[in-house]
Amino acid sequence: MTDFEVGDHVKFAGGQGEITKIEDRPNGGQLLHVYTTEGELRKLPSGLPHIERIDSIIDRLAARQIDSPIHHDLRERATRLDLAYRYDRFLSLTNNRIEIEPYQVQAAYEILNSYDHRYLIGDEVGLGKTIEAGIVIEELIARGRAERVLIVAPAPLTVQWQEEMREKFDRNFVIYDRETVENHRQSHPNQNVWEQEDLIITSIDFAKQTNDDPESDRVSVRDALDNLNESWDVAVFDEAHHLTARRGSDDSIERTQRYTVGEAVAENSDALLLMTGTPHKGKSDQFYFLVSLLDPYRFSHESQINPDALDDLMIRRLKDDMHDTDGTRMFPEKNIEALGVDMSRAERKLYDDVTEYIREYYNLAQQEENQAAGFTMVIYQKRLVSSIYAIQKSLENRMRAIQNDAVAEDLPDDVQQLIPRYSTEPETLTDTERERIEEALETVTVTLNRSQIQEELDRVKQLWQQAKSIQTDSKAQLLKQFIDRILSNDPDEKILIFTEYTDTLEYLRDRVFDDHDIAQVYGDLDQDRRREEMEKFENEANLMLATDAAQEGLNLQFAHIMVNYDLPWNPIRIDQRMGRLHRYGQERTVEIRNLFFKNTRESEILNLLVEKTNQIESDLGMRSDVLGRVLEDVDLDDTIMAAIAEDRPSDEVVADIDEAIEERKNALETVENEFLIRNRFDLSDEDEEILDVIERSQHGDVSEDDIEVLVREFFDEFGGDIRGVRPGPARAGGDVFQLDVPDVLCGNQVAGRYDQATFTRQVAMEEDDVEFIALDHPLVQSLIEFCLDSNRIGGQVAVKVAEDGEPTPGILFTYRLGYVSGAGEAVTEKLVPLYVTAEGDVRTEKPEFVDTVPPEEVVSTPPLDRLTSMAEDLHSVAEMEAWEQVESFAGEAREEREREVEIKRQHAEQHFEEEISEWKDRLEDYQQQDEQGKDMSAPIGNAKRQLESLRRERDEELFRLEEEKHVTPEEPQLVTASFVLGSPPGDR
Repeated sequence: MTDFEVGDHVKFAGGQGEITKIEDRPNGGQLLHVYTTEGELRKLPSGLPHIERIDSIIDRLAARQIDSPIHHDLRERATRLDLAYRYDRFLSLTNNRIEIEPYQVQAAYEILNSYDHRYLIGDEVGLGKTIEAGIVIEELIARGRAERVLIVAPAPLTVQWQEEMREKFDRNFVIYDRETVENHRQSHPNQNVWEQEDLIITSIDFAKQTNDDPESDRVSVRDALDNLNESWDVAVFDEAHHLTARRGSDDSIERTQRYTVGEAVAENSDALLLMTGTPHKGKSDQFYFLVSLLDPYRFSHESQINPDALDDLMIRRLKDDMHDTDGTRMFPEKNIEALGVDMSRAERKLYDDVTEYIREYYNLAQQEENQAAGFTMVIYQKRLVSSIYAIQKSLENRMRAIQNDAVAEDLPDDVQQLIPRYSTEPETLTDTERERIEEALETVTVTLNRSQIQEELDRVKQLWQQAKSIQTDSKAQLLKQFIDRILSNDPDEKILIFTEYTDTLEYLRDRVFDDHDIAQVYGDLDQDRRREEMEKFENEANLMLATDAAQEGLNLQFAHIMVNYDLPWNPIRIDQRMGRLHRYGQERTVEIRNLFFKNTRESEILNLLVEKTNQIESDLGMRSDVLGRVLEDVDLDDTIMAAIAEDRPSDEVVADIDEAIEERKNALETVENEFLIRNRFDLSDEDEEILDVIERSQHGDVSEDDIEVLVREFFDEFGGDIRGVRPGPARAGGDVFQLDVPDVLCGNQVAGRYDQATFTRQVAMEEDDVEFIALDHPLVQSLIEFCLDSNRIGGQVAVKVAEDGEPTPGILFTYRLGYVSGAGEAVTEKLVPLYVTAEGDVRTEKPEFVDTVPPEEVVSTPPLDRLTSMAEDLHSVAEMEAWEQVESFAGEAREEREREVEIKRQHAEQHFEEEISEWKDRLEDYQQQDEQGKDMSAPIGNAKRQLESLRRERDEELFRLEEEKHVTPEEPQLVTASFVLGSPPGDR
């Protein structure tokens, strides 16, 4: 027979676990049923030499097996850090490199405290929705609730998301594009490509592809999303208004391909965040289908949607509703003024002659239904009012194109495929794609008639000569005067200058401001160079020149003056430009100046639109995205070009657009008042409680010092080294260190050496190249994991000496307490000390200690002998109290969970009741028609199948909700135990 008993913990080759059953075998031996720590059931013969019983902490107490104080301290400290942010605190407030605003914490706090973390974040542009999503992701990872995260964004924003998550949260996401996915498929052809990485960013237009290669039977990226074995723990859709579905005339659902991506991800994700600055664009059915991705049972029809019903499903704050502790607005005003430019006689002639040429060939393209050639003329008209240099370059390109007989059919395949999006959704194109299309379009000729081609070539040459002969650009001259005036008043002022074209940017850089130190950002710059240019603008240069191709990702709130050297014809881009400065962190009034040529249709139309929009913003209490929303159904390209083609006066065109804007404004007001939630944020009022959460998170149980002490103690014990690499006030030579990591931690994501590292968040925020050793850093996480492994570090039992006046002797038991949801996931945990005196009294406060005794100095004394003999009895007292604590802890959560699940149950029952009732009525109608002699067998069969499917789906959903309602306390886990003794008489 062996000494093994049911309940014993054992270790064996390849793992460890608990004996759940002992089975006697005919040969006299025993078969041990072991439930392993990995959750598997193993059957092992008891006689195998490598099976050993692991002494429990109580066994070690009874046998007086004392561990070293340093190992005990490491184990306790590591446990406390491991649990520090799993309950009512925010890891992301101390582990990132950015200043997070209270209203961003509030949004994340509401989402994280919700039942299922599925929300529509509809904050206005410039409030930092990316940061809010980043906080939610970080917290769910820190609390052990997330490993697999998917972020889906428009293609131009994927790199920006990757940079933000890496720079601000130290998370390394992989961008899934055609090349990345192809490489993954080649290396693991039999594995779902979406399961080969855990942290993924992809574009919505890449994810929607249903067939990469018509000749291949390989599963497409879209179908692979639908067939995951491992679901997403968190999924985020940026610019989620692109996920559109509509209600057809027959009440059917017309889904776009992008929406089907939303459905596939929504069905396969736990937490889901939909982010958009324009959640409701006036079409209630589209808003209903968007919300249905979050909760398909919340509303049965768009008519049921109202702000109150969205309260726990949506967060939406507008800049006008954001207030500081003193009641003042968080966001300053915008002051927009137009700077009209008088053309010189030569400029006016060039403008009139080029416009006449464009009008003629635009009309010809329309007659020939040559869409590409029509786009070409639109580009020329935009470049004409951008700069003399830009139109000169275009005319040069035109001459070459005519000489090479370029036609629309010669456009490369990739450009042909992108033109539809260029036409209807230009904001979804990357910088490279947009520039590639426009370069290709500039070469397209309108007709193949030889005599007409020669005639056009002669005309373009003459126009090019005209442009080349103009030495002074009046608009550039006015800009130079404006800039010089500002800098003469304040030589340190920063001014952001936007233009739509790289040619114009180069002209301003090389000819107009060649005597200035210029920062510049345009489409061809890589991320490192872009970052350098932004730093240059912040620290050295007075001026930054930027193209629209580069405006996403520019957060330049340290500046407050912006000049639009030309206005893009896409209203969304105008809004986005202003959002570079008018965003959180901006402290001054944002001054915006729009340069435009007087007496030109396009400039006057655009300038009047901006002024009109500014008024609407003021009326509606909104500060961004208004221009895009009021002009959603107005195609400015077509409107302006039609006015040019028909030679219509500007005031007539503006009057037509003004009428359309008024209609949209009224629709917007209806949406604001009747459909959308609008959260006020006021730190001087009820939202002040969020400041307590921030304070608790930043200055609570865990500090930067706690992490540094743990790392230093571990390095001292296991052979690491920490030395300062620059002078400073902190100990050991400053606040930046070289870390030589102990061998026991090296490998996987932990480097053997960190040349420059800091434990100080402020240093990390100021210096990107310094490694930030925060709680979620792989080094710290690996160290914690090592310390929690009792086989590797021990540290379970100690002898401590209490201060005079503390009740002694006793044993301090430290427990991890937690509970699991009905889905089986650990919802939260916390560390609870329970001190039991020799008399059996129990309390939750630790005694104050003056010393921890090394094992070699522990001597037998009557109090220690008494505690040793009572160890099991005192443990029973502590265990009973631990169960009461965890029951109480879980009980509070259970009440809240039941309340939230009950709300969802009511929504689900109402949804299915209405759907089933509707199909019952249809079935009854079909049956009546069938009885009257009409063959209705097909619709009757379909209705019966629909009813059966609905009833099955209802039963499954209600069963799932019933399961999720449960909150079950986990068995208390004893982490450490300490004999607590009074000071010897001689030490007092």
